[in-house]
Order: sequence, then structure tokens, then C-alpha cells
Amino acid sequence: MPRSRIGPLAIESPLGSNPTSRDARVWRAVHVSQRKAVAVRVFHLAFGGTQESRTEFSEEWDRLKKLTHPAICQCYGGGFDASDAYLVHELIEGPTLADEIERRGRLPWESVLELAEPIADAISYLHQQGIVHGRIAPDKIMIAGLSPVLVDVRLEDGSAPFRDGPYHFQRPPSPQQIQRRPPEAAGMHDALTPRSDLYQFGAVMYEALTGLPPISGSTLQETTANLQYQQPTKVASSVMDTPVWMDTLVMQLLAKEPTERPVSADAVKLQLAEVRRRSMSRSGVAEHASSGFSPLAVTNQADRDEARSLLGRGAVAPKRDRSMDATPWHDKALVLLPVLGVLLALLVWIAWPPNPDTMRQRAEELLDEGTRSSMSQARISYLEPLVHQYPDGEHFTWASEQIDRVQMLEAEHALTVKLNRNLPLKNEAERLCAEAMRYETFGDNATAIDKYRSLVTLLGEESAGKEPGKYAEYRPLVNLARTKIARISAADTDQSEAARIISAKLDAADQLYLEGRTIAAKEIWYSIVELYATNSAVAPLVQTAQERIAETSASSAGATETSP
Repeated sequence: MPRSRIGPLAIESPLGSNPTSRDARVWRAVHVSQRKAVAVRVFHLAFGGTQESRTEFSEEWDRLKKLTHPAICQCYGGGFDASDAYLVHELIEGPTLADEIERRGRLPWESVLELAEPIADAISYLHQQGIVHGRIAPDKIMIAGLSPVLVDVRLEDGSAPFRDGPYHFQRPPSPQQIQRRPPEAAGMHDALTPRSDLYQFGAVMYEALTGLPPISGSTLQETTANLQYQQPTKVASSVMDTPVWMDTLVMQLLAKEPTERPVSADAVKLQLAEVRRRSMSRSGVAEHASSGFSPLAVTNQADRDEARSLLGRGAVAPKRDRSMDATPWHDKALVLLPVLGVLLALLVWIAWPPNPDTMRQRAEELLDEGTRSSMSQARISYLEPLVHQYPDGEHFTWASEQIDRVQMLEAEHALTVKLNRNLPLKNEAERLCAEAMRYETFGDNATAIDKYRSLVTLLGEESAGKEPGKYAEYRPLVNLARTKIARISAADTDQSEAARIISAKLDAADQLYLEGRTIAAKEIWYSIVELYATNSAVAPLVQTAQERIAETSASSAGATETSP
């Protein structure tokens, strides 16, 4: 894409797995008037596009704009420019799930569960809107901070995919794409249904858990044939620590026949909740077997009767002629019962929770990795069980401190993601902390410390009085505020004069303007006005920033910033 502008956007650089490609279709861009970084997806209009196709495209972006879900990339709209059409999306910063799988080989089942629940909710939301995604894959899931985000949502009607319109170009499918396609829609033009999305979701979970796609094949023909007949290897057979309930769910999602998959994305959400409940409660495999089959997995009365018969729960076996027993010796009860007893004992031994010393050692190993997913796994799998199961143990204090630290880091990342994506803040603690972080980013550490102290004073444990649990939900951000205060104070720098900081920022903006970087200069001037408009002590400097904005707007209307 040789142009540097498309509509109101200044194009910066390609996005995606091949950022150096000249054929890239997704670009990082900046909305010139709003000074906002976005992602823009560009489509070539064949022969300029017909009026019907342009009308259809505009109707579709109007519908995409109305989709609002925290785990779905927001569409801001679209437009036409010369021989191109484009869609503008929020810019998601972070790696894709495919990048994480390539970097780490595979993900722990706890991390996969954390990612799967919001994505399943996003798929359910799309299906409620009558939209089939049709391209769910690891490279379509981005990890923004601690939150997964589903990207590349387009409108599908099941028979005429959005990508086949006159404003798209079609590339032949690769074996990797076919490996994740549902068997009933192996071709790129085949009809897609909500249960096709569920299959692709199961393929993503399978690949995240094992590091491999569910179907093998090195050529297009071999992969297409395997998609119809090859049965994926069970997850638990290659990843031994995978809970039986998650293994069962993934294999249900990968069923060849659509009718054998869960009935809807809402049913998948219920099964994921069951996985979390059973796994986090540390209930063993033996307990699962003895408590009966899950009603989410057994879908008809015949299956329930067979399950009860296998478990000896009330099903009456038909009378048979006992005069002649032709059962092989290895299938007789006297042989099977001891073998099943040994297997159950082995499974119970494997699923038995480790002792406190081992739990602390495993938690320390995960914490030492320093990644957000490993710290989250340490908190869920070891630290919280240590606190809940051994409240009088020697590791209780250490585990509680580590939980506070991990929750503080998780809260900081979550708040950063909200600020970067302009998502609404849910409570007063997030509002105060966000305001302090903005001053800190701007360089006014003195004001930032004041804001952080206000957060601690208003929502800290000391202010709860005789109600120690009153502000428990704010504890991670209160701890973050305390940490920020200590970190800024330890820097031992003189940040007491807001006027000195604003003056330095004004000088920097003037220099940028002289270099022709008008947008960057305006960002600084707008920030000064926004942050200090109500501060009478620096009113002359704020007025200077306002005058600079007015002067440059009058003299350089329509100009764009030159790349540095």
C-alpha cells in the first residue's frame, strides 16, 4: 500500500505476522484530527466497486460498530478512498495466542482456562447477534495485558461469507488453515454455522494445551482427507496434568458431526464453569467417576441409562440365559474389579494435592518466571490453596504476601489495558489510580504522589474503621498506590514544581513544531490544558499552551505530522 493517507488516517506501519510485506492488509494508523492510534484493515475494490457493493459494505460497518464486548475488538466504522475500502478498529497492543504458543510450546491448562472463558462469552455474544465468526484461530486471539481479545470479526450469513464480496480478494487456503476448519466446512466457500465456530474454538483450545493442531497434514490434499477421518489424540494422553473435565470438553468440541458438539456457546460456558469448579476444588478423578456423569456431557436418556448401568446405579440388566457363560476370562468381574481398583488408586494418587512445602516450591518456580500467565497460575494453583487449606501453616504469611503482589500486578495491567483501549473504569479506585498514572506519565511526580496518597487515604484499610472487609475489592489498587509512592520517593528527584515541568514540556513542544512534527507538539499542548486547566498556580502556562494550539490550527489546517 504505497499511500501514506487513507481517508482521515495517516498510515504508519503494517501489522500482523509479516509486517514487512508490501501486500499487508492491516496497518497501524493515526486519526489525524482525533490524535488517536487505530488499526485499519484495507480492502481493494475491484473496478472501483458497484453502488450496491458500497451500500452493502457501509451497512455492514454500521452493524459492526454496534458490537460492544470486552473480548471483541471494537470497530469504529469504515469508509472509501479511491479504489480502496477500509474498516477502522481499535489498536490492540500485545502478542497473539499463536505467538505465545510458538514461544512457549504449549500453555498450562490453567492459562488456557483463563483465556477460554472470555472468548467463549464473546462467541456467545456474536451468535446472539446472528454473526458467525468463521475464522477463530490462535492468530485471531490477541492477549492485551491479562485479557484475550477476539479480532477480525466480520458479518457472515453462513452461505455467503463476508470475505467473498467484491471488496475482498481470496487467497487459496493453506494446510494450516484447513487443520482448524470444521469437517462439514473444509472448503473456504462452504457454509458455516454456530457449531462450526465451536469446532474452531475447540481446535484453538487443543492447540494451546498441546502445542499441536488437532489434525495433521503437510499438503492441502492430505490435510483435507485427515480432517474428515482422522480422530485427534486425546489431550490428557499427551498432557497428563490436564483435568479430565477439560479433556472431555475439548474432545466434544472436536466431534466430526456437528450434532455431537455442545448445543451452543452458552453450553460451552457452563462446561467451562464446571471445569473451573471441579478443578479448583481439587476434587479427584475418583470422585468425578463416583458422582456420575456430567449432565452437560450426557445428552439423552439412553446414554444416561448406559452410564448408570456401567456405574451400577439402578439400571436393570436384561435377564440372560446363564446356563452358558461365554464371557472371555479377561472380561470377567473377578479380573476387571482388581484392575479398576488399581487404576482408581493410581488416579487418586496422581490427583492428590501436594504438601505445603511442595506447593510453595512450585509457586516460587512460577513466580520466578516473571510472566503474567505464570504468576496467575501460581496464584490460582498454589498460593490461594495454601492460604485456604493451611491457614495455620508456616507458609500462610508468605503466600498471603505473594497473593497481594500478584493481584496488584494484575490490577495494574488490567487498568493499563482499560486506559489504552478507552474502556470505562468500574469504580472510584480505578478512577483515582488512573488519574495519578496520567500525572506520573506526564512527568509531574509531585502531583502523582498526592493523587496516590488520596487513594490510600480514602480506600485503604485504615479508613474502613471497624469494617475491615469494607474496601477489600480496592486492596490491589491501594497496594499499587503504596508501591508507586515508595518508588517515586526513592528516585530522590525534585518534582515539586509543576510550573517547571510544564515549562520544559512547552519547550519540547516548540522544538517539535519547528521540526514539522505538529501532531506530536499538539499532543503535549492538549495534555497541558487537560491536566492543569483548573490549576490557578500555572494558569499563564496553560494559556500559553492554548495559544499555541490556536495558532497552529489556524496556520496549518489540514497538515499532517512528518514521520520522525
